Amino acid sequence: MKSALSVLAVLILIGGCSPSEVNPTPETTSTAVSELDDGAWTAALIEHRQERDEEFRTSKDSPMAGAQYLKSEPGDEVYLALQDGVFELADGAGPGAQIGATKKQGTWYWQKLGPEVTGTVDGEEVADGDALEGPAAFDVDPFHLSFYPSEDRVTFIVFDPERPEMQSFEHLLYFPPDRSYAVDAKLVVHPDPEKIEIPTTRNLIKTFYKYAAIEFEMDGEKQQLAALKSELTGAGSEGLFIAFRDVTTGRETYGAGRYLQIEEPESESFVLDFNRAFNPLCNYSDAYNCTLPPHENHMKVAIRAGEKTYPH
Repeated sequence: MKSALSVLAVLILIGGCSPSEVNPTPETTSTAVSELDDGAWTAALIEHRQERDEEFRTSKDSPMAGAQYLKSEPGDEVYLALQDGVFELADGAGPGAQIGATKKQGTWYWQKLGPEVTGTVDGEEVADGDALEGPAAFDVDPFHLSFYPSEDRVTFIVFDPERPEMQSFEHLLYFPPDRSYAVDAKLVVHPDPEKIEIPTTRNLIKTFYKYAAIEFEMDGEKQQLAALKSELTGAGSEGLFIAFRDVTTGRETYGAGRYLQIEEPESESFVLDFNRAFNPLCNYSDAYNCTLPPHENHMKVAIRAGEKTYPH
């Protein structure tokens, strides 16, 4: 089974030519959680935060271990080499080559070049020469790598367990639980969702569908956020992705904004809980590429709930 962080990485790190950015993640909230009494609600939130901390501390693909972002040029053949602890992309299988990737008839196939390389898809080992039709992972001791193929290129994210940020990590930072930021909201689904383009932190473009408007009040003022999907059917259509900025952005919270990922409500009325707001992975490492909040999701109120910026 994919780790929660692997799924979250697919949610936000690749831009433009990536697999779906919008998948169910551990941040996803449900109506059932919103119906808990105050004590149980607080306990569930604290448990969720503790689980995230533990995964950040121990996962092979912890964002704190993110060391390199490598995106190939367009083509149908690429090689990954390791030299003096640093990975580089190359056009051929030269010195230090560890992994090869070749596209044949629209599908990428991998080649084991290093003696200690192992590959997996969804936790199951894949043999040398197997097709990689979606995200995969490789281990090149002591490094762990995430692999994302697209139509004409591939992307590798390199995780180093010895990265100082990984070694020193203790916990993420949050505002105290505050149920006043779990607001009554209304979901207004657009009959014909508009396709929009949103820039990323690497100056790339990601395409989404503006699926719905979420209406609510905050500090006595009416607010509205655009809820996005990367696909309207199939993979990428599960759940709603909400990237937003507020008055705390760049001060108490991360400068590129924050995210909510929620289950699509079964009814028009639901509870939107900002205590579950989380940071783009770019806050923890330069090895990521994250979607920026669309301008219409720039709020002029302070949301002092959810995750704070992680200091470096």
